[in-house]
Amino acid sequence: MLYENVMVPYDGSPSSRAALEEAARFARNDPEMTLRIVHILDTETRVAALLDKEKRAAADVPSAHLRDLQQRVIEETDAAIHRQIDSILEELDNRVVIEFLEETSPGSQIVAYAEAAKCDLIVMGSRGLGAIRGMLGSVSNHVLREASMPVLVVKAAE
Repeated sequence: MLYENVMVPYDGSPSSRAALEEAARFARNDPEMTLRIVHILDTETRVAALLDKEKRAAADVPSAHLRDLQQRVIEETDAAIHRQIDSILEELDNRVVIEFLEETSPGSQIVAYAEAAKCDLIVMGSRGLGAIRGMLGSVSNHVLREASMPVLVVKAAE
């Protein structure tokens, strides 16, 4: 067993999909590997957009409704991600963990999660849905510099 606990940050971009496909290939060849898919979710912005559709301000909304909207965002995102990735994860269901993190600083969050979960490899896309810095996205660049474990950066086929 080369790797036991592999993290894949997933944002729906072609690069993150390519990274997930690569990590799933590793997992298919190693029945002991756990694959941790982490999606960083900006629930605050998404809840604000839902409130805007309702033509309501957050200050005028009961906290219970805000929690309901936040749960709705998480559930809708979870369903959307499963539609995108379930076909990639066939045969791996019992070895896959999918988690959502609140967005604050994606690069730092990825590194912190990988360390806390004792991941021994991060497999991530070279460019995500955020801003691009040089040849690598700013998040992948940050993770490469800061992670204490190996990082495999996967480029999507063009």
